[in-house]
Amino acid sequence: MLPILTAMSSILVAITKVAITIGPAIAKYAPILLDVAAKYLPQIIKTVEAVCTILNIISPNESAEDLGAKAMCADKKPEDFDKTNEYIHYLKNDVSVDSSTLSTDKVDVIARQVIGTSILIKGVNETLSVEVSLPFIKAVSQLGVDAKVIIEVVKAYSESGLKLEDYAKYVTKTLPIEQLDKHSEVLVNAYQKADSSLSEEQAENSVVDLSLPKNSG
Repeated sequence: MLPILTAMSSILVAITKVAITIGPAIAKYAPILLDVAAKYLPQIIKTVEAVCTILNIISPNESAEDLGAKAMCADKKPEDFDKTNEYIHYLKNDVSVDSSTLSTDKVDVIARQVIGTSILIKGVNETLSVEVSLPFIKAVSQLGVDAKVIIEVVKAYSESGLKLEDYAKYVTKTLPIEQLDKHSEVLVNAYQKADSSLSEEQAENSVVDLSLPKNSG
């Protein structure tokens, strides 16, 4: 894939060109995602697609790039709908794109991926009734956390009152020591909910293995 850091300005230009089409919410959110994702964008796209498939936001044969391509040529914007998932349903069912006519330039491909992924993240937020932070998505993508576990972690953090953005601090060991046990307990419960066959010890081992270097950004 084209080095995203060096091509970022070109990708932002491509996104800006279709800002009116995709609406202000996505036009504002997509560059933030691109900035946070940087070189981890391929993993993040894969993770978001997997989560969205489990949540039935998209089907296994649909992709963020396909959704982004449709958003860029659609007559309606997210702001025309009461819910993001209604907009996604509209794109999937009422908008068609001839893939053979799409630009294969890597900048254009990444722009479509970023736009589509931004829409899907908003769909996840709506479905789970939680604001899924980008640092969290980046961290679980880097770690290769299973999509089912990710969903349970999001729910567990919401129910416990923990901040989801602190997950990245947990896995980089930058949380205050007194907060580590609370996060560990919530994560162990999330792993067991995602896989009922896991013993508490196995879940604890999975949580212990969650580790990223402090400079993983």
